[in-house]
Amino acid sequence: MATVPAAPDRPSKGDRTRRRLLDAAASLLARDGRVGVSLSGIAEAAGLRTGSVYFHFGSKDELIATVLEEGLRESLRHLDDALAPLTAADAGARLWAAVRAHLDALVELSDYAAVVLTMPEPGRDASLAIYRVLLHRYRSRWTELVDDAQRAGAIAAGPAPRLVRDLLFGAMNAVADPHGRPGRTPADCAAAVRDLLAGPLGAPPGG
Repeated sequence: MATVPAAPDRPSKGDRTRRRLLDAAASLLARDGRVGVSLSGIAEAAGLRTGSVYFHFGSKDELIATVLEEGLRESLRHLDDALAPLTAADAGARLWAAVRAHLDALVELSDYAAVVLTMPEPGRDASLAIYRVLLHRYRSRWTELVDDAQRAGAIAAGPAPRLVRDLLFGAMNAVADPHGRPGRTPADCAAAVRDLLAGPLGAPPGG
Protein backbone atom coordinates (compact mmCIF):
# COMPACT_ATOMS: atom_id res chain seq x y z
CA MET A 1 0.00 0.00 0.00
CA ALA A 2 1.50 3.34 -1.02
CA THR A 3 1.82 6.32 1.24
CA VAL A 4 2.34 10.01 0.64
CA PRO A 5 5.47 11.22 2.49
CA ALA A 6 4.58 12.28 6.03
CA ALA A 7 5.26 15.70 7.49
CA PRO A 8 8.54 16.01 9.44
CA ASP A 9 6.77 16.69 12.78
CA ARG A 10 5.65 13.69 14.83
CA PRO A 11 2.01 13.06 13.84
CA SER A 12 -0.71 12.76 16.46
CA LYS A 13 -2.82 9.62 16.85
CA GLY A 14 -5.61 11.35 14.92
CA ASP A 15 -3.20 12.24 12.12
CA ARG A 16 -1.95 8.66 11.93
CA THR A 17 -5.51 7.33 11.77
CA ARG A 18 -6.37 9.82 9.04
CA ARG A 19 -3.29 8.71 7.09
CA ARG A 20 -4.29 5.05 7.42
CA LEU A 21 -7.70 5.88 5.99
CA LEU A 22 -6.22 7.84 3.09
CA ASP A 23 -3.72 5.10 2.26
CA ALA A 24 -6.43 2.44 2.43
CA ALA A 25 -8.75 4.52 0.24
CA ALA A 26 -6.01 5.11 -2.33
CA SER A 27 -5.20 1.41 -2.50
CA LEU A 28 -8.83 0.33 -2.91
CA LEU A 29 -9.64 3.10 -5.38
CA ALA A 30 -6.64 2.16 -7.52
CA ARG A 31 -7.82 -1.45 -7.57
CA ASP A 32 -11.61 -1.18 -7.70
CA GLY A 33 -12.43 2.34 -8.88
CA ARG A 34 -14.79 4.81 -7.26
CA VAL A 35 -17.96 2.76 -7.78
CA GLY A 36 -16.46 -0.39 -6.28
CA VAL A 37 -15.32 1.24 -3.04
CA SER A 38 -17.36 1.69 0.13
CA LEU A 39 -16.62 3.45 3.40
CA SER A 40 -16.98 0.15 5.24
CA GLY A 41 -14.44 -1.45 2.92
CA ILE A 42 -12.00 1.42 3.42
CA ALA A 43 -12.41 1.23 7.19
CA GLU A 44 -11.84 -2.53 7.17
CA ALA A 45 -8.69 -2.16 5.05
CA ALA A 46 -7.42 0.45 7.51
CA GLY A 47 -8.19 -1.80 10.48
CA LEU A 48 -10.88 0.52 11.82
CA ARG A 49 -14.61 0.55 12.38
CA THR A 50 -16.77 2.32 9.81
CA GLY A 51 -17.88 4.92 12.34
CA SER A 52 -14.27 6.01 12.79
CA VAL A 53 -14.22 7.35 9.23
CA TYR A 54 -16.70 10.07 10.11
CA PHE A 55 -14.37 11.55 12.71
CA HIS A 56 -12.09 12.52 9.81
CA PHE A 57 -14.23 12.70 6.66
CA GLY A 58 -17.87 13.64 6.22
CA SER A 59 -18.52 11.29 3.32
CA LYS A 60 -16.95 8.94 0.80
CA ASP A 61 -16.83 11.79 -1.72
CA GLU A 62 -14.86 13.95 0.72
CA LEU A 63 -12.41 11.12 1.36
CA ILE A 64 -11.91 10.47 -2.35
CA ALA A 65 -11.45 14.19 -3.02
CA THR A 66 -8.75 14.32 -0.34
CA VAL A 67 -6.90 11.38 -1.91
CA LEU A 68 -6.98 13.17 -5.27
CA GLU A 69 -5.81 16.45 -3.76
CA GLU A 70 -2.88 14.81 -1.99
CA GLY A 71 -1.80 13.00 -5.13
CA LEU A 72 -1.78 16.22 -7.12
CA ARG A 73 -0.08 18.26 -4.40
CA GLU A 74 2.74 15.74 -4.25
CA SER A 75 2.98 15.72 -8.06
CA LEU A 76 3.31 19.51 -8.00
CA ARG A 77 5.99 19.22 -5.32
CA HIS A 78 7.95 16.78 -7.48
CA LEU A 79 7.67 19.19 -10.40
CA ASP A 80 8.75 22.23 -8.37
CA ASP A 81 11.74 20.38 -6.91
CA ALA A 82 12.85 19.19 -10.35
CA LEU A 83 12.63 22.65 -11.92
CA ALA A 84 14.16 24.62 -9.04
CA PRO A 85 17.83 24.20 -10.12
CA LEU A 86 17.13 25.17 -13.74
CA THR A 87 16.78 28.63 -15.24
CA ALA A 88 14.04 29.73 -17.62
CA ALA A 89 16.64 29.81 -20.40
CA ASP A 90 17.07 26.03 -20.16
CA ALA A 91 13.69 25.28 -21.74
CA GLY A 92 14.64 21.88 -23.11
CA ALA A 93 16.27 20.75 -19.87
CA ARG A 94 13.26 21.97 -17.90
CA LEU A 95 10.87 19.89 -19.99
CA TRP A 96 13.12 16.84 -19.64
CA ALA A 97 13.25 17.38 -15.87
CA ALA A 98 9.45 17.64 -15.79
CA VAL A 99 9.12 14.35 -17.65
CA ARG A 100 11.38 12.63 -15.12
CA ALA A 101 9.55 14.28 -12.20
CA HIS A 102 6.17 13.08 -13.48
CA LEU A 103 7.46 9.53 -13.87
CA ASP A 104 9.12 9.59 -10.45
CA ALA A 105 5.84 10.77 -8.93
CA LEU A 106 3.95 7.91 -10.56
CA VAL A 107 6.30 5.39 -8.99
CA GLU A 108 6.71 7.04 -5.58
CA LEU A 109 3.03 7.90 -5.08
CA SER A 110 1.87 4.56 -6.50
CA ASP A 111 -1.81 4.15 -5.53
CA TYR A 112 -2.36 7.90 -5.14
CA ALA A 113 -1.05 8.47 -8.66
CA ALA A 114 -3.12 5.61 -10.04
CA VAL A 115 -6.29 7.13 -8.59
CA VAL A 116 -5.52 10.56 -10.05
CA LEU A 117 -4.78 9.03 -13.46
CA THR A 118 -7.84 6.81 -13.65
CA MET A 119 -10.41 9.32 -12.41
CA PRO A 120 -12.62 10.79 -15.15
CA GLU A 121 -12.59 14.51 -15.86
CA PRO A 122 -13.82 16.20 -12.66
CA GLY A 123 -17.39 17.44 -12.77
CA ARG A 124 -18.88 20.34 -10.86
CA ASP A 125 -19.18 18.39 -7.61
CA ALA A 126 -18.41 20.83 -4.79
CA SER A 127 -16.20 18.27 -3.05
CA LEU A 128 -13.83 18.35 -6.04
CA ALA A 129 -13.37 22.13 -6.12
CA ILE A 130 -9.83 22.08 -4.70
CA TYR A 131 -8.91 19.12 -6.90
CA ARG A 132 -10.05 21.02 -10.00
CA VAL A 133 -7.87 23.99 -9.03
CA LEU A 134 -4.82 21.78 -8.47
CA LEU A 135 -5.41 19.86 -11.70
CA HIS A 136 -5.68 23.11 -13.66
CA ARG A 137 -2.45 24.34 -12.05
CA TYR A 138 -0.57 21.15 -12.92
CA ARG A 139 -1.79 21.12 -16.50
CA SER A 140 -1.03 24.82 -16.94
CA ARG A 141 2.53 24.34 -15.72
CA TRP A 142 3.03 21.62 -18.30
CA THR A 143 1.49 23.67 -21.10
CA GLU A 144 3.92 26.48 -20.30
CA LEU A 145 6.89 24.09 -20.24
CA VAL A 146 5.97 22.67 -23.64
CA ASP A 147 5.39 26.14 -25.10
CA ASP A 148 8.78 27.34 -23.83
CA ALA A 149 10.52 24.27 -25.26
CA GLN A 150 8.86 24.83 -28.64
CA ARG A 151 9.86 28.49 -28.71
CA ALA A 152 13.43 27.54 -27.83
CA GLY A 153 13.56 25.01 -30.66
CA ALA A 154 14.02 22.08 -28.27
CA ILE A 155 10.98 20.29 -29.71
CA ALA A 156 8.89 20.70 -32.86
CA ALA A 157 6.90 23.93 -32.85
CA GLY A 158 4.02 22.77 -35.05
CA PRO A 159 1.58 20.99 -32.71
CA ALA A 160 -0.36 23.04 -30.15
CA PRO A 161 1.29 22.99 -26.70
CA ARG A 162 -1.83 21.52 -25.06
CA LEU A 163 -1.88 18.68 -27.58
CA VAL A 164 1.80 17.92 -26.98
CA ARG A 165 1.17 18.07 -23.23
CA ASP A 166 -1.69 15.59 -23.42
CA LEU A 167 0.32 13.26 -25.67
CA LEU A 168 3.16 13.36 -23.16
CA PHE A 169 0.78 12.59 -20.31
CA GLY A 170 -0.65 9.67 -22.26
CA ALA A 171 2.78 8.25 -23.04
CA MET A 172 4.14 8.67 -19.52
CA ASN A 173 1.05 7.34 -17.79
CA ALA A 174 0.96 4.33 -20.10
CA VAL A 175 4.56 3.22 -19.65
CA ALA A 176 4.92 3.93 -15.92
CA ASP A 177 2.78 1.31 -14.22
CA PRO A 178 2.34 2.66 -10.67
CA HIS A 179 2.62 -0.89 -9.31
CA GLY A 180 5.89 -1.42 -11.13
CA ARG A 181 7.13 -3.72 -13.85
CA PRO A 182 10.39 -5.66 -13.58
CA GLY A 183 13.27 -3.92 -15.30
CA ARG A 184 11.35 -0.73 -16.06
CA THR A 185 12.60 2.33 -14.18
CA PRO A 186 11.54 5.99 -14.27
CA ALA A 187 14.88 6.79 -15.92
CA ASP A 188 14.23 4.23 -18.69
CA CYS A 189 10.73 5.57 -19.28
CA ALA A 190 11.94 9.18 -19.27
CA ALA A 191 14.62 8.40 -21.84
CA ALA A 192 12.10 6.62 -24.06
CA VAL A 193 9.64 9.52 -23.90
CA ARG A 194 12.42 11.99 -24.65
CA ASP A 195 13.62 9.94 -27.64
CA LEU A 196 10.09 9.99 -29.08
CA LEU A 197 9.99 13.79 -29.13
CA ALA A 198 10.71 15.53 -32.41
CA GLY A 199 13.92 17.15 -31.15
CA PRO A 200 16.56 16.26 -28.56
CA LEU A 201 16.17 17.85 -25.15
CA GLY A 202 19.78 17.33 -24.14
CA ALA A 203 21.18 15.53 -21.14
CA PRO A 204 19.18 15.51 -17.93
CA PRO A 205 20.27 17.81 -15.11
CA GLY A 206 23.15 16.25 -13.22
CA GLY A 207 24.19 13.92 -16.02
